[in-house]
Amino acid sequence: MNAEQDGRHSALVLFLRVLLAGAVAMAVVSWFRRRFLRFEVAGESMAPAFRDGDFVLARRLAPGELPRRGDVVLARDPRLPSRTLLKRVGSVDLHGQVTLYGDNGPASTDSRHFGALPPEAVIARVAWRYWPLIR
Repeated sequence: MNAEQDGRHSALVLFLRVLLAGAVAMAVVSWFRRRFLRFEVAGESMAPAFRDGDFVLARRLAPGELPRRGDVVLARDPRLPSRTLLKRVGSVDLHGQVTLYGDNGPASTDSRHFGALPPEAVIARVAWRYWPLIR
């Protein structure tokens, strides 16, 4: 192989490595976006654990997966399904109905107002708060 062919070969190898790295990065990002949700806390219903303006990362629940008592979850608001609620699971009954409560009861609209939710209404389980970094 002469110097010119060697240079072309090196450029091709570099191009293929960059292309492969990009494809892997896209696959990882796609998997992450299907599996996790970012959510900004609005309101004080979950204070002091979560406050207005906090950001959390939540893992989507698999079909048929039920949350456990004490989990902090994202759920569809039964009064306005386009709205997402951040609440703590109070109980899950034998039929899978999920009772949700805010940690700050006086500031929370939760199952005390709208009753238990069907399991399909629970979208994700909060994994961690990532903003603010320190509190």
